Amino acid sequence: MAAAKIRWGELEEDDGGDLEFLLPPRVVTGPDENGIKKTIEYRFDDDGNKIKVTTTTRVRKLASTRLSKAAVERRNWSKFGDAASGDDASARLTVVSTEEIVLERPRAPGSKADEPSISADPLAIKGAVLMVCRTCGKKGDHWTSKCPYTDLAQATDTVDRPTSSDGPQALGTNKGSYVPPRLRSDAPQGNGTEMRRRNDENSVRVTNLSEDTREADVHELFRTFGQVSRVYVALDQRTGSSRGFGFVNFVHREDAEKAISKLNGYGYDNLILHVEWATPRPS
Repeated sequence: MAAAKIRWGELEEDDGGDLEFLLPPRVVTGPDENGIKKTIEYRFDDDGNKIKVTTTTRVRKLASTRLSKAAVERRNWSKFGDAASGDDASARLTVVSTEEIVLERPRAPGSKADEPSISADPLAIKGAVLMVCRTCGKKGDHWTSKCPYTDLAQATDTVDRPTSSDGPQALGTNKGSYVPPRLRSDAPQGNGTEMRRRNDENSVRVTNLSEDTREADVHELFRTFGQVSRVYVALDQRTGSSRGFGFVNFVHREDAEKAISKLNGYGYDNLILHVEWATPRPS
């Protein structure tokens, strides 16, 4: 008996938006000997008209994969570890080992093995003499601050040394004692006042420097006029910027005169430099 035709008046209010049940069922035919498969479907368009959609596809079977003999032999190996207790699906998976494996860099034939790196702690090297205690004189045993013989050692400040009759030239004969440079045997003759006066005569004062100027910049500017022995730029201790003035000492006085004549009124770092002779320091 044919199904009765459904009238629009017999539809309920909830069925007005979805009318898919009114469409014929989906029909799939094939695939045939050529691999052709047809699919027939029905749907409504935006205007409410019924549309028939036919989809034709070709089905192909993939050829069986070809494995090498070595791969077939590996599949027959006996499983071990976690793979031995797994199911058949785990046999087709690649098992990753969690063991940490350290690889060594290959060396050329005849080359020596790499030397072990030196530890950061100098005391960790056994048998190496790295320090000498200044109190007891032992090597590689302990630090001077932790010397167990400090109370037994004689205080060095209370030792009376005999005064040599040769004066300052005799200083430095004792090995290990410090001698100031001006008292050494090869020291140049003359007192420090003469040396300071000679430096002051060749000293040039530079003012109106910018805050970013450093001693390297001033040295680069003045070195073109002659050999420079010392450069000083006053810096603010709190901010670290230049205070605007500095001093340059030349080895030769004629070089200092040349620098004053060329750089006085010279524009440097958006400022006009003022270069003059420095006032000698009081003796």
